[in-house]
Amino acid sequence: MLSEGGYENSGMRFRFRGRDSAGVTEAVRRTIRDASLECAPVDVRRPGRLAVVGCGNPPYRTYALSAVAARVGTALVQSTAIDWQRPYVDDRFRITDTSDARATAQAVAELLDGQDGPGAVLTWDETLLETTAEVARLLRLPHMSPEAARRCRDKLATRRLLGAAGVPSAAYRHVHSYAEAAEAAEAIGWPVVVKPRGLAGSIGVSLVDGPGRLARAFEQARTSSFPGISALDGAIVEEYLEGPEISVDCAVSDGVVRIVNVARKQLGFAPYFEETGHLVAPWRDEPWADEMRSVVARAHTVLGVRTGLTHTELRLTPTGPRVVEVNGRLGGDFIPLLGTLATGVDPVTAAVDIALGRTPGLTPARDRCAEVRFVYPEHDCTVDSLDLTDAAAEPGIVEAIPLVAPGSQLLLPPRGIVPRIAALIAVGDSPDECAAALGRAQRAVRHTLTRLP
Repeated sequence: MLSEGGYENSGMRFRFRGRDSAGVTEAVRRTIRDASLECAPVDVRRPGRLAVVGCGNPPYRTYALSAVAARVGTALVQSTAIDWQRPYVDDRFRITDTSDARATAQAVAELLDGQDGPGAVLTWDETLLETTAEVARLLRLPHMSPEAARRCRDKLATRRLLGAAGVPSAAYRHVHSYAEAAEAAEAIGWPVVVKPRGLAGSIGVSLVDGPGRLARAFEQARTSSFPGISALDGAIVEEYLEGPEISVDCAVSDGVVRIVNVARKQLGFAPYFEETGHLVAPWRDEPWADEMRSVVARAHTVLGVRTGLTHTELRLTPTGPRVVEVNGRLGGDFIPLLGTLATGVDPVTAAVDIALGRTPGLTPARDRCAEVRFVYPEHDCTVDSLDLTDAAAEPGIVEAIPLVAPGSQLLLPPRGIVPRIAALIAVGDSPDECAAALGRAQRAVRHTLTRLP
């Protein structure tokens, strides 16, 4: 247990039941007299151990697990056999049903047992956020509360709370039928966004510009699925927010929200919201910066997020920044890596420090630009071969990462989920410099694809 950062500091807890008050009182007195609690101090300055719950796909999360292992002794709990993670955790792992919070808590407790320094738990897996929050509650470790995790996961709860508190967001309605969806769209005004209540990765989300596409969009939102996430009832029809989209990674300790980095998002495959790239660039002098800080901080307060590393998405509309959603975890799509490359501040190690009850260092060492661009096929296909050698050699390119293996089938939205061939990452002194390097690298990607019927 930690005396700072956790939300309970009791050493033992008992529950008494009896036929009458006198019997319960006697049981309480007897327990107080006979109970013995032996404690060893935990020094947060000593090396600790952190248990990662779930790990994600290796192309997208190897850098994150590597950063954790470089910062603290690392253990892993997941539902599948250990594989590429072994160099980072050695034999410090447990295989368990990570949908079961109590089983996961038992596994985490075993891995953290016997540490002189602090223990911690962390996930960057959207599907395991609520489980991990409950594990932290059971083990009294620093983490956002299970209630806050649920509010972030449920887009309807997010909208309701933000709206009630006056935090700039989108007008919305919760609908259960096509008729309700049509009524909502007419009331809100076209175009509208139709989305599931609680999935991830923009799955099932689409822009609808008129009645002709609404039935399909509603059915898609209602029936879409994401591995590991249970669907919530109905769908959401909401106002389309005009303007560029950004994501804001924040470190939150004791309710204080500090911005780690800001990424500009590139979208493609309209009317769907496929994220085709992200750019981290200097932002503090932007005209929207101060208002964005305020909106993001208020959103965290309203949702009850007091601890953790978060990823908030906003639209910079003509009337100011407005919240799309708040995610109670690290950003995906290499965004934390971009932040490290551009500023020297690593969101992953910041998340580790917060989980350990420590104050993360967030002072930028530099103010450069870093951008990721994802390579997509032009049509549904099977990948026959992929060679990134020439792309990786282009000046300005720091990573060229294959995201598929030969034999993989890729289906474009809405039929497939993130049908990406590769990720190209560039670093430069300006957005134009990054874009030029990525353009050269993309032209240098060599692949053969077989078109699917």
